[in-house]
Amino acid sequence: MTRTAFRPTARACHPLLPAVAIPTEWTALSRQEACDEDLALTAWHGTPAIGLDIDAEGPPMFCIAVFLDGRARMSIEGGEPLAVGPGMAVVQTGERGARGRFQMPGGQSVRLVDIRYSPAGLLRAGGRPLAVLRGAFVLDHSVPATGSLMAGFPAPPGLLRLAADVLDCRHQDVTARRLYMRAKALEALAIVLETMSDAAGEPPVAARERRQLAQARRLIEARYGEAWTLSRLAREVGLSEKKLKAGFPQVAGRSVHAYLKAVRLEAAASMLEAGSRVTEAALATGFANLSHFSKSFRQAKGVAPRHWLDRPGVRLR
Repeated sequence: MTRTAFRPTARACHPLLPAVAIPTEWTALSRQEACDEDLALTAWHGTPAIGLDIDAEGPPMFCIAVFLDGRARMSIEGGEPLAVGPGMAVVQTGERGARGRFQMPGGQSVRLVDIRYSPAGLLRAGGRPLAVLRGAFVLDHSVPATGSLMAGFPAPPGLLRLAADVLDCRHQDVTARRLYMRAKALEALAIVLETMSDAAGEPPVAARERRQLAQARRLIEARYGEAWTLSRLAREVGLSEKKLKAGFPQVAGRSVHAYLKAVRLEAAASMLEAGSRVTEAALATGFANLSHFSKSFRQAKGVAPRHWLDRPGVRLR
């Protein structure tokens, strides 16, 4: 398929969204649900052939972004880039506006929900300043000098279900749709606050152990086709099996086995989109049993691997 030319289109004006030009292919897969000047919700769903690279300054706000599909990199000016992928959530807030960058490669399935509150709207919704909970985050890429917080963490199941509900919303009546989206935005805020409060009570992991745990996560992401066991992964990063088993959920949001399975299935989906056969994708991602692969894929993606390219919204490239 011929790549779509980059024809920048100015984003519809909303006080919580930066005025920035983005490719028309990306505007086509986004849907804005702006409830009022204090709340904006945007849903992204599609498979753009070209990438997105935005460098813009945004207003003071509190943002919750939930990634169901797609990988991205984002940063606040002066801070380190944060890499996020499927199953992750990102919280961003600041006392004043901040400049940042958002990058998302093309050629991948994108399902993303972005919820933004103004500072006044956050307070009216029952929120509170969140910087005091910064230490609860798994991936903290904040810039304290500018009063900006940006951090990622594994999205809890309730938040993932909420994002899917937003993307699948079928309400046509304007009033019903507005009420539905407002309810989902409030629910997302409640889930994030509860998750952060729970995380703040977890016993801290030493800096060295956190680096080793992060290394274990990177090994799985880079070499998902290998036969990883808990003992082998522990030896690779220099941790005991007990510490790896106990600490890994704090950097990945799930057990070693569950995370390895999720990474393998995500890689398999990408291979299928690139033209691989089902058997090839299964073997390349470490699944020796084809029926087990098909069952796991259906449970994670909602469709059998042989029908992955037939799902709505997919365009063959």
